[in-house]
Amino acid sequence: MPLDPVLEDQLRAQGALTAPELDELPLGEALSLLRAAKPPAVLPPGEAASVEDFTIPSSHGHAIQARLYRPPSPGPHKILLHLHGGGWVGGGISNDDARCHAISCGADIAVVSAAYRLAPEHPFPAGLQDAYEALVWLHAHAAELGASPGRIAISGTSAGGNLAAAVAILARDRGGPQIQCQILTYPICDTSMSQPSYTENAGGPLLTARMMAWFQRQYVPAGVNRLDPLIAPLHAPDLGGLPPALILAAECDPLRDEALQYAGRLRAAGVETTSVCYAGMMHGFVTRAPNHPQSRAAMAQVLAWLAGKL
Repeated sequence: MPLDPVLEDQLRAQGALTAPELDELPLGEALSLLRAAKPPAVLPPGEAASVEDFTIPSSHGHAIQARLYRPPSPGPHKILLHLHGGGWVGGGISNDDARCHAISCGADIAVVSAAYRLAPEHPFPAGLQDAYEALVWLHAHAAELGASPGRIAISGTSAGGNLAAAVAILARDRGGPQIQCQILTYPICDTSMSQPSYTENAGGPLLTARMMAWFQRQYVPAGVNRLDPLIAPLHAPDLGGLPPALILAAECDPLRDEALQYAGRLRAAGVETTSVCYAGMMHGFVTRAPNHPQSRAAMAQVLAWLAGKL
């Protein structure tokens, strides 16, 4: 698909037009590349929340690292649990630092970004377990964070969007905690890699079909069905009763079609769903090109959705 020319120039300047061939690298080198800490975000005026790092205990004996972004207004605040991207194997809280600041200040809510365990050291369902336990803990301890336990939303980007969608399914099936709405930004919703967008955008930029195949091999253990609905939510037999969803997709992304198909299935199941596909944009565009008009439009959509649903 044709990449937006302004975005293409920005990616070329960043050296990000070509994606690394992860399957050609030693595993340790690939993981180091994917887990490198991002530099602190340079925040526009009025988009800096107060920040506090803390840990969430888990039932598996480890601590889940988390970061609280608190807006300047007095609480109690609504709360958003955010899950970063990185193909289930990379990334961290710093991935979406600027986004979390902007959402906290722009929507006047507390944002908690949780760093779930990563594959291949911790394959499925470890990351999902952490994400769900973070939700449970936030519901139980919201008052300690100056937030309201009855007004919790969940969001995620890429693999984080996959986990957010799966957490919403778990919360429904386990009887809570209740999630008021979900925001999935270029989420992984399927593992079949069979949609036309995988052919059209096989070479990226930023995310390629070959990279997605590598990510899946790291995340899904041998013998586990890759079409398990908690790995591939598009294959869930029943999507009824899930929280209202905002799904943002990018035209030049291998994941485009599965994200839009998931939105369609949610609507068919009676779930209030808004989906937007941003023309000429690629996977990760909101973070890679935050000042692009399409990125600003996407963030405005997120803020409007939270204002109306949370």
